[in-house]
Amino acid sequence: MRKFADMKLFALLLFPFLVQAQTHNTAKDLLNEVYEHTLALETQHIAFTNTIGAPSNGGMKERSSMGELFAMGEKVRVKTDAFEFLSDGSKAYLIYPEDEEIETTASDEETSLSPADILKNYQSGYSYKMAGKTIGNNGTTIQYVALRPVASEEVKEILIGIDVKSLLLEIYTQYGTNGVKTVFSVDSYEINVPLDKEMFNINSSEFEGFYRL
Repeated sequence: MRKFADMKLFALLLFPFLVQAQTHNTAKDLLNEVYEHTLALETQHIAFTNTIGAPSNGGMKERSSMGELFAMGEKVRVKTDAFEFLSDGSKAYLIYPEDEEIETTASDEETSLSPADILKNYQSGYSYKMAGKTIGNNGTTIQYVALRPVASEEVKEILIGIDVKSLLLEIYTQYGTNGVKTVFSVDSYEINVPLDKEMFNINSSEFEGFYRL
């Protein structure tokens, strides 16, 4: 009897850890599935809103900007009011059309808002858990996955929202340890639409005369 009671107590103590591990694996598997699905797309066109909120006078001061993202395989181009980002698959660039300047950037993954890059960045070094569901503006079901870095002095938590039907990224929110909140929200998502491959060519006539920093 004593042996049975000890085994029962051990099972009860172990149960929360088993549930936590199962949730961790389920959440990570979902992110990996979305990543693979996104990589398989021929092209992507996303209209998005990027919002940055920072603590100010006891509240939050927010600044939002809208932009467009185009992707063809590993090639990505992001257009915003202030700058453009272009990755031709081997190198990444920041483009300032108003100043006609092009700057080579060291890390395309940190700058790119490509869903594939976002999901790729968080394949390791994080704990994962399912974080509930909501209904989107168009009636779709959004599943959230919460990620916490194993070791980071800058990032407190990341929340990724996924459209469970299309398996596409819907919203990405990053909470900084300094209180800054960054949100990438998809306004519209088109897949496998015709795109001109020259738009990903940094040496195309579009950038003729641009100064290279």
